[in-house]
Amino acid sequence: MRIVISGTVGVGKSTTTDLLVKTLRDKGYEVNHIKENTVVSPYLTYFYTEPSKWAFIAQLDFLIERFKQWLIDEKKRSKSTNKKLITIYDRHFIDDYIFAELHSIKENISQINSIVYQTVYKELLDKLIDADAKPDFFFLLEADLSTIVERLKKRGRKIEVNTEEEYWKELYDSYYIKPKFKYHFNKYSKKVLPINTENKDSTKIVSEIITKMNIK
Repeated sequence: MRIVISGTVGVGKSTTTDLLVKTLRDKGYEVNHIKENTVVSPYLTYFYTEPSKWAFIAQLDFLIERFKQWLIDEKKRSKSTNKKLITIYDRHFIDDYIFAELHSIKENISQINSIVYQTVYKELLDKLIDADAKPDFFFLLEADLSTIVERLKKRGRKIEVNTEEEYWKELYDSYYIKPKFKYHFNKYSKKVLPINTENKDSTKIVSEIITKMNIK
């Protein structure tokens, strides 16, 4: 089984994923935990401070790194005989389309570089389809925009706090409002399920996810 925990920055993906991994392991499942590694990317700070200069190379780097994680996991899965094996992604390269498209619209990525990016991205999505490796569940964590902005301020990462709120609103709209991205998630996942995280602690959110996965 392949699971994606997705949603906009600050919605609680990593906290939810960490607890979900622990809960499933406690139940006896073997879990491959694929963490979001863009936070250690050498381009991340540049990406936030000078997006018009760094957005293309940063987004390409994020995409390739996430694809490499996927490729490594698929190789592990092919060698495993454990029927209880579950892979859980803290964001998947399926998500990358949103970020690259947003920066193309904002003209932080030029038209020609956008074409290059989309060509590479399509090739990687084709690999996903060819491997018959669509996520079984794509859990889209949701919360009010005001809640998300408050969470970003509370956790206090300098590059996030210094980012204009308009960017978080545009990213929020892409994840939860624009139909083209909903179509994209549905096209490349077997089942997309929204999870409202508003006024819920992590334990309750994880319990809801496990129930939807039909895991005892």
